[in-house]
Amino acid sequence: MDRRVFIKACSTLAVASLVDASIFSQTLANTKGTLKRYTKALLVKEDGSPLREEDIKPHTQYIFFYPYASTPCYLINLDREIKPVELKLKDGGSYTWQGGAGKKRSLVAYSAICPHQLSHPTKDYSFINYYPPDKPSETTKKGGIIQCCAHVSLFDPAEGGKVLDGPAEFPLAAILLETEGDKIYAVGTVGVDQFTQFFENFKQDLIQQYGSLANAKKMVESCTVVEIKRYTKEVIHC
Repeated sequence: MDRRVFIKACSTLAVASLVDASIFSQTLANTKGTLKRYTKALLVKEDGSPLREEDIKPHTQYIFFYPYASTPCYLINLDREIKPVELKLKDGGSYTWQGGAGKKRSLVAYSAICPHQLSHPTKDYSFINYYPPDKPSETTKKGGIIQCCAHVSLFDPAEGGKVLDGPAEFPLAAILLETEGDKIYAVGTVGVDQFTQFFENFKQDLIQQYGSLANAKKMVESCTVVEIKRYTKEVIHC
């Protein structure tokens, strides 16, 4: 990794680590089990045409931004039917995730903001990534998972983003997908999101990238979907 990028990455993680754990506990208490509907946004390719299910290669990590212009999400084709599941939270609460979308029920999408310390993909680097079954993590020896290298939290994309291991206290927030014919839409989230804290923690970075916080918080009506390697310079695996 480029030294400048590495230093910036470490600085960002240091800022994120200052988040008071009580804030997350309060967020969990206030939003558990809540399905939130946002603007219905069409998933599109780089040329602006609608993204189709057959365009999404199996076990390939795609990034898009929803429900805000600056909040990253991952789209993954798990190449098999993914059934709904009930996720249980540490405080005894629970919520139901709808499972895979599309004709094969194999498409899943999650917020790419780690629920532990808000690590997320940027244009310079991504510490949180999907590891295909045939390319497992070197540190955990597990594949078919989403892993954050910042503090090695593991999540299961086939089980609603539930926590498999590590310090994360609740699952990845899932992005709700709906299909109409060949078109795919993002329509909301389910689970515990971190958007408010994300905007507070990374306010200056977002202003620098988007010109203003208002621009960063703008609701999207369409989402351009690209492979992660076309968005970020360094996809960091561990």
